[in-house]
Amino acid sequence: MLRSEVSELGVRAEVYVDAREQVGIIDRNVYGHFIEHLGRCIYGGVWVGEGSGIPNMRGFRRDVLEAVKAIRPPVLRWPGGNFASGYHWEDGIGRRDMRPVRYDLAWEAVEPNQFGTHEFIEFCRLVGAEPYICVNTGSGTAEEAARWVEYCNRVDVSHYASLRAANGQGEPFRVKYWGIGNEVYGSWQIGHVDAGTYAKQVVEFAKLMRRVDHGLKLVAVGCESEEWNHEVLRKSHEAIDYISLHKYYSYEDTLTIVATPLEAERSLRHLAGLIDATVPARRAGTVKIAFDEWNVWYPEARAETGLTEKLTLRDGLFAAGMFHVFHRLCNHVTMANLAQLVNVLPAIVTSETGIYVNPVYLAFQLYVNHSSEVALRTRTSVETYEAAKLSLSQVPLLDCSATADHNLSRLYLAGVNRSEAEDIETLVELRGVTPANHAAAHELNARSATSANDFDRPDDVQVRVKSVEGVAERFTYVFPAHSATILAIP
Repeated sequence: MLRSEVSELGVRAEVYVDAREQVGIIDRNVYGHFIEHLGRCIYGGVWVGEGSGIPNMRGFRRDVLEAVKAIRPPVLRWPGGNFASGYHWEDGIGRRDMRPVRYDLAWEAVEPNQFGTHEFIEFCRLVGAEPYICVNTGSGTAEEAARWVEYCNRVDVSHYASLRAANGQGEPFRVKYWGIGNEVYGSWQIGHVDAGTYAKQVVEFAKLMRRVDHGLKLVAVGCESEEWNHEVLRKSHEAIDYISLHKYYSYEDTLTIVATPLEAERSLRHLAGLIDATVPARRAGTVKIAFDEWNVWYPEARAETGLTEKLTLRDGLFAAGMFHVFHRLCNHVTMANLAQLVNVLPAIVTSETGIYVNPVYLAFQLYVNHSSEVALRTRTSVETYEAAKLSLSQVPLLDCSATADHNLSRLYLAGVNRSEAEDIETLVELRGVTPANHAAAHELNARSATSANDFDRPDDVQVRVKSVEGVAERFTYVFPAHSATILAIP
């Protein structure tokens, strides 16, 4: 039996994992990222130009490159976001000194077009990510989108394939993932339309884009509205591979912030159920969820200040909890993209002289490097609390997720302790595997839940590693207060 109790020793819990109970296979694309022409994300973040005094590799900041490589992003979304709704891709190709400087109508800023398709693809190749391009359905056309696919993916003598070769890239870029617009349900978006109109756009864009390359994976715009999602799925399900969802959170107290992944899980499960109910049985399982914008977004992050914000340990615990959600929903959520990678709601922060990484970045570092592909069903019994602002009546103080490789040679048990003050003594019971008597505990933590990194103290929040002895089919481990820990168990 699983049980929980509160004693003089603090909070106690039990976790049960049976390696024979597999939820499904985790798509690595759930550890994806997003960069947009907004604030200092691209210019000063990813790109400084070859003539910059900041150390760079062909215009890309070296320190950012190395930091991004360390979290091994599987997929990278670009150029927006809102920016995509007014972006015309031909402005960003050819000689950089000949590219037009435009006024960006989405974010009301000057766009120099020094970072375009070639630069984006090269950055993806340098960091090992699959490119994911979002096309312009706002001020753009289906033909313009199809020509972008032609430019990126064709290898024949067609005009745009030849133009790519003339611009120095004879081999195709082979971009597989394409988004059809961004947040077109919102009045803030260039090209805002209703769901029925957008569904027709999706069908037309998909038709022309796939006439250029039949192997594309296409993402349609979804949202929190069931009516919108139902209409888009009903009318365009045969044309798409994903429907998207965007969610941001802003709460002042730690216990609410670290509970928000459960609110996201509620929304994602609802969307998954709608997909299953709307898409015909013959196409069951073919439309997945791309959670391609998610993060915390605090009031200090405003457009006029480039959406900068200071993230704390509790935001790293929020990100860790989101990964647990993706693991549990791995059969439906097969792509997710943190918004954003550099300087904007940032994982990485840059200055003229260096960088530091935020706790959200450290959560990626922890889970990307210490999780595996098979999601295991995990049962946790522990004290709960109420997150009234989220309408969640029972939030477990300890949230666990277990993953393993296919041959069960290694099991990873992850635990997020949401408590600000209490360690959680946990009885772990493992079945279906014979663990070695030792493990490595990789722990994201700091002095308090509101600890943060900055240029003066870049390591106040960090991931530390310690050895754990006495691991067996039943053993006890104490998950420290305000921490995310992964036990790597051979």
